[in-house]
Parts: sequence; structure tokens; C-alpha cells
Amino acid sequence: MARADRRYFALSAQQVDPLSWFTGPLVPLAVAGIMVVAATPAIVLTWGLSSMPVLQIVALLSCVASPLLVHLATRPIRRPIGWGIASVALALSATGVIVSALGYASSDFTIELWWAPSSLALAIVSLGPYLPGRVLIAVGGTATIVVTTIALLVVYPTSGAWGPVGSAVIVSAPAVLSLASMVTFSYGVVSTMLPLLQSPSRLMVAGREVRDEAAEQIERVTLAQLTARAVPFLESLADTGRVTPESRALAGQIARRLRDDLVTQGSVSWLDSIAQGSRLVVVDPERLARRMNSPQRTALRGLLEAVLAAPGTDTGSLMVELRKAPDGATAVAVSLDMALPEGRRIMHLAPYYLTLKTAVDDLEVGRHGISFRIAPRDAP
Repeated sequence: MARADRRYFALSAQQVDPLSWFTGPLVPLAVAGIMVVAATPAIVLTWGLSSMPVLQIVALLSCVASPLLVHLATRPIRRPIGWGIASVALALSATGVIVSALGYASSDFTIELWWAPSSLALAIVSLGPYLPGRVLIAVGGTATIVVTTIALLVVYPTSGAWGPVGSAVIVSAPAVLSLASMVTFSYGVVSTMLPLLQSPSRLMVAGREVRDEAAEQIERVTLAQLTARAVPFLESLADTGRVTPESRALAGQIARRLRDDLVTQGSVSWLDSIAQGSRLVVVDPERLARRMNSPQRTALRGLLEAVLAAPGTDTGSLMVELRKAPDGATAVAVSLDMALPEGRRIMHLAPYYLTLKTAVDDLEVGRHGISFRIAPRDAP
């Protein structure tokens, strides 16, 4: 399988398409509501069949806690969830299914009308947009096997009309179908969006053919400062037509100053030039900013300028730090403190975030900053 195909299962739908409603934080809330609406009538109708009907309420609360946990963990400007949150969320749902099975034990119970297996399927749906396909298969498959095994040990002796195989299919079918659909959904979104984000035409528009006006303006100002000292002297020589000892001495002084200025400018990176006269603090002792290629510079510059233009950015709070990683890559961290509400901050930075995502690796957004890596192969 090609490298791009492997990445289709290694990235989540939210990572490649964070602005879609189907990968937003409202999906788990919708799932929690569906759980309550679907389970409540079944619990009410079977209330008198169980010797411990209150366990169904406890089971439903445990199941609903699963998508609520996912909602809290996937709010905007938070790191992508991983194995830990996914395992805890499905453990809550699995616990709910097992508690519900205990509540129906030793009762006249019809297994095909059991509400709890569908809640496990909905818990998998709540995780689908936020987990890579391979992680979803691992945690979802494990939860399905564990729940099906334990539930059959508890419920089958009471309701065995379908036989062990039929009962296992009834219990596991909702979760299996949900898992298959969510893996397909994740693969579809990632395989569609990732080639678009990595398209050479997008990178070309972002940096290679579009002239960087900010960089050109800085170069023009620098050139004007350097030539402002030499041009008047040359014009005076042209007017007099004579070279005197005094003019030779002055020419030597101007040459030394120009050389010092050129050396100083040569040691200043493009990122340092942006920081001059702004509220941006640059920490780049190894001059790693020079290793960034044109699309990366353009994307990062756009993000920094957007943050600086926001009225809620605190003075001196915007800092860019570049460090060399052990594998030769460049680790970049952008620390910021914006007073804007979370929703407005997301909408303000979303276009620049997506543009930067097309040019760098491992981009992560936190509450107070952004981090990413520049692979050695991307160096100009």
C-alpha cells in the first residue's frame, strides 16, 4: 500500500477537515440526545420485567457519559484525542451495556428489543470523526468483543430463544455496523481532503508564484537605508569631478559602514525582519527560520500577521520559537495570548491554520499556541 494510502487510516477526519459540522464538537452532543430518546421508551416498557429496574437508569447515565466526555475532549482549540480518551469513552459505554444486562438477568426478557447495544454503537459514532481509522478499529473492535462476550454470559441463560450465535449477532450487530460505517466515513473524508491539502497547485498559489509583498517591502526599505549614505557622496563627486584626500577618507568610512550593515542584515532572518517594530518575539538562536521554504514562510507569515492584527492580542505575548529536533527536523512553537472569545478566535485564525497545514507536518493547535514540525526534506 502506498504511503498516502497508509495515511488515510493514520489521520482522523477532524484533522484534515476541522471546519465541517460533521467533525465539529456538536456531533457527540447530538449522539447523547439520540441515546436518551432511543433508550427511554424501551426502559419504560420493560420497567416491570426486571427485578432491579433502577439499573437501567444507571446504565443509561453511563452510556450518555461516553459522548459527553468526547464532547468535552474535542472542543475547539484542543489537541486531537487519542487512545486514552477513546478507551475511557468506550469503557463508559461498555459499562453501561453490562450494567443493563445485569438488570435484565433472571427476567422474562426479549433480547432483540434490548436498547443497550445500540448505545454502544452510538458511542462509536461519537468517536468516528475524531479518531484515525486504525485506532477506531482497535478500540471499537475490542469494546464490541468484550461487551458481546460478557452480555451473553449474563443475558443468554434468561433469553436464549435465538441460540448463542443468534444472540451474539443481535448484541454485536449495531456496534459492528457502526464501526464499519465510521471507518468508511473517516477513510472517505481523509482520502478526499488530504490530496487537496497536499496539492502542488495549492502550494504554488500559497508561495511559489505569488510574490511576497511583505518581504519585498522589507527589502526595499533595507536597500533604501543602505544606499542613502552612498548616493549623496557619489553625486557630490560627479558634480565636482575631483577626488580629494578628504573624499578618499570619507569613501573609506562609508564603505566600512556599508560592510557592517550588510553583515548585520545577512545575519537577520526573514522572521527577525517581521519582528522588527512589532509585538512579535522571535527565539531562533540557530537561525533555523532560513530552512523554511517559500510556502511555509508565506503561510506562517500570514498567521502571524493575522494574530498581530487582532485587537485582542496582548503586547509581547506573541512568540515564535524554533528548535532543532534530534531527527534533523525543525520544531516550531507559536505562543499567543488572545483576549478574543474562543469562537471568534477560531473563525479568525481558521483560514491561516488550514493554509499552514498544507505546508508543514504534525500541526497541533492548543489553547495558547500552535506547534508544528518542518521535515529536513522540506528545507530549500
